[in-house]
Amino acid sequence: MPFDAKKFVNDLPKLPGVYQMFDDQGEIIYVGKARHLKNRVGSYFSGKAKDNKTMALVASIAAMSFHITRSEAEALLLENQLIKKHSPRYNVLLKDGKSYPYIYCSVNEDEFPLIEFRRGKKHGKGRYFGPFPSAAYVRNSLHFLQKVFKVRQCNNSTFQNRSRPCLQHQINRCTAPCVGLVSQQAYRQQLQYTFDFIEGKSNQVADELMKNMEHAADLQDYEKAAEYRDQIKAIRMIQSKQTVELQPDDNFDLLVVGQQTGIYLATVGTVRNGQFMGYRNHHPSTPKGTPLAEFISAFMSLYYDDQITADAILCNIDPVDKNGLSELLSEIKGKKLFITSKPRGNRLKLLKQAEENMTNALTIKANKYQTWQNKWALWQSELGLDSEPQRVECFDISHQMGEHTRASCVVFDSTGPVKKQYRQYIMENITAADDYAAMRQVIEKRLASIDKASLGYPDVFLIDGGKGQVNQALAILEEHQVTVIKVIGVTKDDNRTAGEERLYLPDSNQFIKPERHGLLSLMVQFIRDEAHRFAVKSHRKAFKKSRNQSTLENIPGIGAHRRNALLKHFGGLQGLNKASLDEIKTVTGISEKMATTIYDFLH
Repeated sequence: MPFDAKKFVNDLPKLPGVYQMFDDQGEIIYVGKARHLKNRVGSYFSGKAKDNKTMALVASIAAMSFHITRSEAEALLLENQLIKKHSPRYNVLLKDGKSYPYIYCSVNEDEFPLIEFRRGKKHGKGRYFGPFPSAAYVRNSLHFLQKVFKVRQCNNSTFQNRSRPCLQHQINRCTAPCVGLVSQQAYRQQLQYTFDFIEGKSNQVADELMKNMEHAADLQDYEKAAEYRDQIKAIRMIQSKQTVELQPDDNFDLLVVGQQTGIYLATVGTVRNGQFMGYRNHHPSTPKGTPLAEFISAFMSLYYDDQITADAILCNIDPVDKNGLSELLSEIKGKKLFITSKPRGNRLKLLKQAEENMTNALTIKANKYQTWQNKWALWQSELGLDSEPQRVECFDISHQMGEHTRASCVVFDSTGPVKKQYRQYIMENITAADDYAAMRQVIEKRLASIDKASLGYPDVFLIDGGKGQVNQALAILEEHQVTVIKVIGVTKDDNRTAGEERLYLPDSNQFIKPERHGLLSLMVQFIRDEAHRFAVKSHRKAFKKSRNQSTLENIPGIGAHRRNALLKHFGGLQGLNKASLDEIKTVTGISEKMATTIYDFLH
């Protein structure tokens, strides 16, 4: 039964809330918020001209639902939760796996508090500064703070177990509180200077240090005065590097957006307490044809979730319904928040600077994307596929003398690597160094995981190997009656020369050799090398773990006490390996049955 849009709109209340759109498969394809549900949803079906993305969205609607909320601010929070949970294909999706960095100080926990870089949830009882837009900015700031104020940055375990000053003290970057070379009062003073500097009060810190320097000079403590002088000099140098002069109470974000060849970029710059803290680029997953005004509005709704520390947002273009969005974010913040695309003076200079940075980053990203698109088209034009593949999966096997065999599966599509879909597989119950058996097993496991997750089959399996490995993969696909996956082998020449890869096409039973350093060769190399890197990473982790673990730990019934007794008796594992069954029986605490178990395991 077709969706009756008119009836649905007529039944909607004029209240704030969230609406969801579904396709004919019952999947959520769009989530939106509204101050007046009836007016907002009705606008989709008003018959007025719309952009391409909205027309495609409306054409896909098979059903809709809505939720009433107490306010538009509550609707924004619910919208964010639903978008993050369902990832609708017509919504802008902010994909950023990393949490924002902070500077942490254990001021309420330690007698001589440390400062350090932190991410994630705020577990410590101390003081947090941030969040900051860039990890590089935080690390550079910590480096500067350590150099100027000499507050410790070592962890508590190191601090509590020092018996003499470390290298940081010797190069004049720590006052060595671990061995009592600084009083708590003097240390806390430098810590307060650190706090003030992070909060943007650098002029206040420099003025106080100036007074201290003059006082020390009056007392003829010239060495101390020289220390204060060096601190002042370092602060003034940092201040001079700031190209645009800001006011101490400046507290705003710069948000500039752009689009090239279907790629959308949002660059966020942060200014807090008169200090510019750097930029952070975001590449949200965005439906093609989304107008920039709509994109920036959707990005703001996602980015400024329930934590807003800025007093103003300076944009290169006005978002859709700027006034309504400003009121909404002000309600969440609990204080008036301004959104403007027409700042003046120094703020305009900073905005232009941010836009230039965004344009450069977008151009680089677009060029890489365009190059990859050119390469991706070669699957069809040079390898004879019926159409460009939607998904390609590449497999590689890694082991060392047959030990700890691991297999990798890396996934690529027309935009590049899809790292969230990468998988590692442990090979079990196969003959050591049997790559054919390993390939059969990884294809078997991959098909099972595809079915379990309902991913749908890829278009191509790219196998790192020649005819033998390809035939193993084909055999498993035939057993499972899977005919939609093309299998292609990639192998180096007889001299294993990089750039001389050959591709084995089982359909025609022939090898083809792509042009050396050509686009097809470079794409296949990149995919194959990524699979190899991912497999080796897993194998090395397992191999390292095994070398940090005693062989005896794998014997049932052998605990720490018996293990120590055996190693002491025979002088180590090598001696135990050479011991006879009768010799093992003589060890205190080892029964005849246990001795037999140990001997059989080792031999």
